[in-house]
Amino acid sequence: MKYEYKVIGFTAQIKQKDIGNDAPEKAAGQLEALFEDMASQGWELQGQYVFNVEIKAGCLMGLLNIFNMGSANQTVAIDQLVFRKPV
Repeated sequence: MKYEYKVIGFTAQIKQKDIGNDAPEKAAGQLEALFEDMASQGWELQGQYVFNVEIKAGCLMGLLNIFNMGSANQTVAIDQLVFRKPV
């Protein structure tokens, strides 16, 4: 069977006042809403993956890095949700 894939970044949006209170429930609710929306379009969750992304230093930062005054390229990890549906 062939599949079509969709990759989506997900970051829950909570307020400062929610931290320590119901932040986990609010984040879970947002994730559930995304899953329900994707499922209604025929997508099923394949998995959650972490990918490294290299952020290249701009011209000025690259120049400053020569003189040990700036920052070099950075690598950050991003979480991605992968969905699939039959085609």
